[in-house]
Amino acid sequence: MRLTPLLLLLLPMLCNAFEPLNTDDAGTVPKGKNQIEMYFFKTANHGVDATEAENVIAPGEEYFGTQSAQAFPFTYTRGLTETIEASIGTTYFANPTGNYSPFSNKVISVKWRFAQDEEAGWALAIKPTFTLPGTKQQQINGLDLALPNYGVNLIGSQYWDQIEVHVNASYERTPYNTNYQIAFSNTPNRKNILFFSVAPIWTVTQGLKLALDMGVTTNPPSDEQYLTNYALLALIISPLDNLDIGLSYLRSATNIGTLMTNSGVNSSRSEIGFTWRF
Repeated sequence: MRLTPLLLLLLPMLCNAFEPLNTDDAGTVPKGKNQIEMYFFKTANHGVDATEAENVIAPGEEYFGTQSAQAFPFTYTRGLTETIEASIGTTYFANPTGNYSPFSNKVISVKWRFAQDEEAGWALAIKPTFTLPGTKQQQINGLDLALPNYGVNLIGSQYWDQIEVHVNASYERTPYNTNYQIAFSNTPNRKNILFFSVAPIWTVTQGLKLALDMGVTTNPPSDEQYLTNYALLALIISPLDNLDIGLSYLRSATNIGTLMTNSGVNSSRSEIGFTWRF
């Protein structure tokens, strides 16, 4: 554990556990510094009954549509103090397209690392978020919800020499315009969304990390099973100190057996992109 104090001194810069993962980390961008995350993802539904597969949401980039999606999530983060950062983000959908703006999921967030212990190697943070409303047509096509959403995420991180573990517990209030469909469905959506996850990350060698991200979340369609599970594998390559290249593959299903065997109804998300700190 000789490196533990050093890791905690560098904690504000260890903020690569968001993209391409679902689980956030307790690190924050240093005061006066910036971070850009630019990624591309593709979703797909799998299963014998395609009408059922539509209702298995791939958590992370919330897309409720009935067809595969291709999109570019973008997030800009600024360090306000050594323990507080602020972010703005949006997602550009290349597919599907229609008579609506391709920009959705416009999110404003602030992360505060309110506690840490350098000797023990842990940190805690809280991250409130506010999502701007989408348009009615975006809601109908499953890209966004046509009312403001808000939430809060409690984040815990533990750092050792070669392994770091991040745990998230979040709540999101997701109202929508009930006069219009969501993804062409008349089924009401649940408006209180819970999310719990854990992500261990292994430093394989300098500049190379391997991550496993697992979690459970509320399934939005009210006529479907209440909880869904997901598992994600990610590779993070850092050719430079200020640049990370991330690749990940996620599978989501209503039970662990389907996740492991890929033998039932499930959804997937493949993602690639980069994180640049400057």
